Amino acid sequence: MRPRWPSSRGDEAERQAPRRESRVSLTVMETVTLTIDGRQITVDKGRTVLQAAIDHGVQVPYYCYHPGLGVDGSCRVCIVKIEKMPKLQTACSTMCTDGMVVSTTTPDVVQARAGVFEFLLINHPLDCPVCDKGGECPLQDFSYNFGPRESRMEFPRRVFDGEGVRADVDFGPSLMLNRNRCILCTRCIRFMREVDGDAQIGITDRGYGSELATYREQGVHSLLSGNLMDVCPVGAITTRDYRFKSRPWDNPLVVDTMCTFCSKGCTTSVWIKAKPEWAKGARIVRVTPRFNPDVNGYWMCDIGRFEYHWVEDDDRRIRTPMLRDATGMLAQASWSEALRALGGERRSSLRFLLSAHASLEEIYLFQRMAGALVGQDAREAIALSWRHRPKTQPPGTKFIVPPVDAPNVTGARDLGVSLNGNQDSAPDLSRLQRTIDRGDVAAVYVFDPGPDGSIGDVAWLVEARGSGKVPLLVYHGVLMTELAQVADIVLPGATSYEKDASYTND
Repeated sequence: MRPRWPSSRGDEAERQAPRRESRVSLTVMETVTLTIDGRQITVDKGRTVLQAAIDHGVQVPYYCYHPGLGVDGSCRVCIVKIEKMPKLQTACSTMCTDGMVVSTTTPDVVQARAGVFEFLLINHPLDCPVCDKGGECPLQDFSYNFGPRESRMEFPRRVFDGEGVRADVDFGPSLMLNRNRCILCTRCIRFMREVDGDAQIGITDRGYGSELATYREQGVHSLLSGNLMDVCPVGAITTRDYRFKSRPWDNPLVVDTMCTFCSKGCTTSVWIKAKPEWAKGARIVRVTPRFNPDVNGYWMCDIGRFEYHWVEDDDRRIRTPMLRDATGMLAQASWSEALRALGGERRSSLRFLLSAHASLEEIYLFQRMAGALVGQDAREAIALSWRHRPKTQPPGTKFIVPPVDAPNVTGARDLGVSLNGNQDSAPDLSRLQRTIDRGDVAAVYVFDPGPDGSIGDVAWLVEARGSGKVPLLVYHGVLMTELAQVADIVLPGATSYEKDASYTND
């Protein structure tokens, strides 16, 4: 390769121009190396001894620690022995340092830890067979592994609100509280203070009489209250929805999915009760959050957690196609009959109203359908709708629930669907309404795979069908809504729980 000589003005100017220094900054994560039970491990600087143990499979019990909350150090069961420190230390609040030597199984650690467990269990009721936490209870598991083999306490246990079922008291619209089971780990208090942003829970009284309480016993009123059941390591806080409904071993099918009730797109797990001997068949029994650091962390809102019952509403689910007969009533029909009724001539004046609960794949198929039927005006023939419902939350909350009650507004925009407005506000359907009012629409195809009302305000379309401005209305959805009741052709659809689909969240 020949050398390149400056032979032009540009080359000369380039040669004489001051050179810019190119600096590349590389962020190197600092690490520390320590020894736990004779095993040398390396962790990022700033990790605690408990976090290091959990990351590397060393079993250390804990209750007050939660990875999504601040350190409290109140339960004391994670105590370990650290060389050159005169006393046992709590692993959750001790930072790892280079060369640190930690022991979790020495006789003094084992004895002290068993003593802490004995204190935790002094007043804890022995009601594991009827406790909703049974089968997934850290207190149960750690007590068997690290606690004393038998109890020395023969005196009556402390009781707050009563014994048995009388111990369960209202703790807000969605929760129940059993103070007898509480071990005062303060997870619920820290969640409300740090995540929800409204410190509604506190500890009243002192010492032996310490108990959880809210202002005037009003309970917890929050859009995130269901997370308190998740953070509670015992059966003290339970939800009304899951109460006495199932056991973990009754739910052999746990489906990892995402919540489609708003534009946040939280990753969740759907628990399905499906034992062969259960006559009712498979049923959803609860929905819990699944950790996703980029979207929802460890949490989810009560809307996605509790409002799933419409999926199994047998009285309102559309199971078969229906056609309006000569008497004006909707009658069940076969798919072939419904498709023949949909066939007919090509309708250039056909319009589509899609719910933003439609997946990317479904929106694409409707675009293809509109292109084949409407032609070059296909983009104008599709309108997207959703419900816009601002949520009331404390100003300092770290988990914000969006006002858009649909998962795919962003995805529809990316696919080229005209939103006719701001995706962060209510949808603007005025163009479709004007087209219908002028009498330029021969048929409207509504696709609504979400819960009732999630498509937004469609009362105007019901009125338009009743007045005859919409000659033919096709409703493709999952529930017999008010709009479905006035449709000429009704087709059954699938919810997000019942299909593999893609959505684009915020």
